[in-house]
Amino acid sequence: MEEQGISPSATRSGGDPEPVAQKGHLTARTIGWGVLAVVILTIVVGIGYGLATHPALTATVRDLSIILLALVTLVIGLFLVILIFQLQSLISLLRNEIKPILDSANQTVNTVRGTTTLVSDTVVTPVVTVASYVAAARQMIRTLTGHRSRRSRNQAQPQEVSEPRTERS
Repeated sequence: MEEQGISPSATRSGGDPEPVAQKGHLTARTIGWGVLAVVILTIVVGIGYGLATHPALTATVRDLSIILLALVTLVIGLFLVILIFQLQSLISLLRNEIKPILDSANQTVNTVRGTTTLVSDTVVTPVVTVASYVAAARQMIRTLTGHRSRRSRNQAQPQEVSEPRTERS
């Protein structure tokens, strides 16, 4: 009962069915890593044996390693000095370029704030005042003439209780 690359042993054991190709790929990968580890270990042991049996070669390799380490240290130090100068340049840029932009944005916000206050004081407040006077006059006329508003008529008439609506699907 094998279906499309699923191993019969995987389905019989009750576990998740695992494709046969993927299982073989994992095995090949594991073998590859094992071979690589053995090769690296062989190289390290060979180098150790060669250095132990040839003291002159060991001294030369040691001296070359010290020189290489000193050169790498100098290069890293040079890069750190360059990094410090670049960081100083960035800080200068932030102080001289970004700060004026932020000051300009702050000034714009203050201008907008002043404009909204001016519009509120000169336009909105008088319109609201006039609208309130008109509403008061309308209500006074209704009261004097005896007309009730639509709202009060609707509240005075008893309303029929209707069945709640049900949504149809």
